[in-house]
Amino acid sequence: MEVHPAHVILQAAQYIIEVDIQALRSLVASHAGVIKVDLVLRALLTYLPESVSPDIYTGFVRDLFYGTLSPLDATDDHSSPTPKLSDAEARQQVRKLHLLHLTKYFDDDGNLVDLLTSFLLDRAHRIDSETGALPVLQQLLEPFLDHSQHLRTWAISKLLPLLRLDYEYYPDRAPEYSLETFETLQVGDAVTSLLSEALRQNNEHHNSDLGRDLRGLVGPWMYGYSKKRRKLSTLEGCDSQNSTTDNALRQDLEGRSTSSGWSCVNDWLLELSIRDFSLAAKAFQQWDGPQDVDYGDWNHSATEVNELSNLDQSINYAQSGLAMIYSTHGTSSNFFIESDRTIHRVADLLDLHADSMLWPEDLKSSPVVISTDFLETLSSAHLLHNDLLRTSNPLTHPTEKSIELATFAIFSAQTLESLGLLQSAKDVLMTAVFGTASDQRDILRKTLHALRQRHGRSIDDGGWKTLRKQLLWLHDWGHSESSWANDTSELSLGIFCKIDKAELELDFLKILLSEGHNNLALYIYCAHSPLPLPLDSVENAVLEVAFGLYDSASNGNRSRGGMKKMSDLIATFQPHFPQSEAYREIDALLLATHALSFYTLVLQHGVPFQPVNIRSIPDAFILIERVLKQNPRSYAKLEDLLDIGRNLVKAGLMKSDQSTSAAQPYSTERQSAIVERRIIAKAIEAALAEEDFDTAYSYVVNRLSPSGASQGQVPATSDMPDTNEDDITWQAAYQAGRSSMKGSSGFSELRRLEQRMELLSQALLLAPSESLQDVLSTWRDCEHEMNQFLAQESEAESNWDSRRDLTLPGGFGQEDIADIPQKPREPTRNAMNEEAPMGLFDVARGAASAFSKTAFPPRNPRAADSTLKELARAQMQPKSPANSEGGRHDGEGRVRKRDMVSSMVTGGLASGIGWVLGKPNTGYVI
Repeated sequence: MEVHPAHVILQAAQYIIEVDIQALRSLVASHAGVIKVDLVLRALLTYLPESVSPDIYTGFVRDLFYGTLSPLDATDDHSSPTPKLSDAEARQQVRKLHLLHLTKYFDDDGNLVDLLTSFLLDRAHRIDSETGALPVLQQLLEPFLDHSQHLRTWAISKLLPLLRLDYEYYPDRAPEYSLETFETLQVGDAVTSLLSEALRQNNEHHNSDLGRDLRGLVGPWMYGYSKKRRKLSTLEGCDSQNSTTDNALRQDLEGRSTSSGWSCVNDWLLELSIRDFSLAAKAFQQWDGPQDVDYGDWNHSATEVNELSNLDQSINYAQSGLAMIYSTHGTSSNFFIESDRTIHRVADLLDLHADSMLWPEDLKSSPVVISTDFLETLSSAHLLHNDLLRTSNPLTHPTEKSIELATFAIFSAQTLESLGLLQSAKDVLMTAVFGTASDQRDILRKTLHALRQRHGRSIDDGGWKTLRKQLLWLHDWGHSESSWANDTSELSLGIFCKIDKAELELDFLKILLSEGHNNLALYIYCAHSPLPLPLDSVENAVLEVAFGLYDSASNGNRSRGGMKKMSDLIATFQPHFPQSEAYREIDALLLATHALSFYTLVLQHGVPFQPVNIRSIPDAFILIERVLKQNPRSYAKLEDLLDIGRNLVKAGLMKSDQSTSAAQPYSTERQSAIVERRIIAKAIEAALAEEDFDTAYSYVVNRLSPSGASQGQVPATSDMPDTNEDDITWQAAYQAGRSSMKGSSGFSELRRLEQRMELLSQALLLAPSESLQDVLSTWRDCEHEMNQFLAQESEAESNWDSRRDLTLPGGFGQEDIADIPQKPREPTRNAMNEEAPMGLFDVARGAASAFSKTAFPPRNPRAADSTLKELARAQMQPKSPANSEGGRHDGEGRVRKRDMVSSMVTGGLASGIGWVLGKPNTGYVI
């Protein structure tokens, strides 16, 4: 009996709901010509529970699709449905089944896939959405992988990564994506999602299997993405938004000569290297690239693997290794180790181990030469992050030259790190290839500074020799010492290649000297042949470092600190430059500074004295003044102060107040003489400030007077102006002469007045005309004081005589008293009495004779002549009655002693001035 197809379909649906696959088989086998395969598959897709094990129905599905159901499968019990419904009712019930349609899938060539593939894919999606049991999908699809390449590709690229991610590699993690969601991920999101768990494991446990995940997760996912983009179409149509995203993705991948998703993997590695270079480098070393994919047992086609292992993808992956090195600013030792391994890995991937290539172990003995043609293709823009992965980038495109250049950059950065300066490979390449001379000079300065900070005195001479060799290698990467030095087709590169080699040697010499390795510097730059630097450059460098040590010293004692370093440095090199005036000056500066260190010396605002102050102040004589002010009785150490002054003059730091009208500058001897007089004058001033008149008087008489000519004075000549010396002499004499302090023990007040008037007489001879009035005024005050003193003494003597006469028994009258010996007087006064008969012109002549020996004759004869005439007129004027001739004699016609002394001094001074000026005596007598 013929059965309507509607009855068969209804019965098949009933068997499917009951999961009676055997009955279904018998039914379909009995009515193979009545029921269509697609209806059975749709019924299975609609009503077969997703929890049913695929083993129950996969065999039936296979036989159904291939038409291999055997007639023996048909049984009487299940082969024919019982027609309880009419045909019309059966058709109506079939319409109510609402069987799901099979999705239309297209393969890589745009062809519609078969019904079995569509059913299996739809079944897989329904199982995943209902149960999320991915292992069930594996059981469903594995028997059919050989049926369709599209099915195999889908299983490998979509199912296998999720299976391994959630059930094999990280079973403890909660599933994050459903199969449907995972299918919609863009390539970048998929790569990030698949590798995120490896990053988390590395952050938490410092143990990452990133290479395994690239091989077992990303690799299979890329199996499907690397093929032509699938054209997925359903009854509802395509998602236009997804199509727009795919187009944008393809446009983004243009310019990298690949349309595969492997470029996104390279991008991901590049971004990872910025955050964690060590992890990215390890992943690069663990994974061989796009051809290194773990498909498990799901791919037995060598043709597919060879297609994925094309040369372009391998080159792009190798390029990402070089790009990682230039993308990060790593400067640690671990970074250099991982970078070196990465470079070797790049060469291994592309089999670029050419015999001509240089590796870090060869660089110390082999020069580095770069083809000019290659360098002309380079640009600083090639180091920009967005340009690192472009295949047109000659810096990162893996070739022998680019690998060598990366090797040189890494080794140079490592060498700089050993010197103390942290520089990345990118920084090194920017400086060596694209940097200007100014940029390289700045790096050199930083390198030398870091070298001193790290090493300093911690290494011996051998270590410093090694450091010098490293610096010279960095200069041009050993090119200057190679046989290629004159080859124009090869260009030398180096971090300091645009700096003159002599400049580098000079800077290193200064470092050696600053760190106290004087003997090593002497051997390399003065005794070693050929000499790296001219001797005059070495001399200037030594002086510069010496002054630097001097300026940085905190104490002037040459046996400590910076002063000791400076002293040792000069002592080492001075014998090699015996004719150098600069060395003699700096040696004098050392002596002066060392001598000043024994004095207390505080500058403004309480700042203690430091050696640098000597060179910074306009006139170092200020220091002498402050020494005298701040150190009690320092004026007594006059010879020490004079030595300091002489050395400061030799060092060129002492001004001599030279007249601007002088045709030629003073000689050193002349300047020393002037400075000595200035120091003596300041010592006199200090002595007077401390009320030591005797020392001040001694300095004026013995150091500044004619008798001191042999002790530092320079005889005046016609071609040497002596204005400065005259000023110093008369001012010092005048200052001492106007001092009114009392005499010390052993000296009477009369003797002190005599000394003051003597000093004022000397000042009067040398003072300029505009100052004569002040000097004469002071001298008259002294004269008045002396007259008073003599009057008081005479009165006291008279009173003493009167008292003595009245106390004697048998006294006589006043007229009977004969002259009796007076009481002993002071030696000075006796000397005056004995010399009283000498004429004043004789006294003036004697004074003039003494002053003729001085080095400072009167500077203004007319002024002196005027003074002489004024003094003469004053002496010739009529006197008042009190001072009349009768008043000058006592009752017996004898001249009083005080009148005699006053007339002697005044007249002698006037006559002496007249004699000095060449004026004859015009009868001026007393």
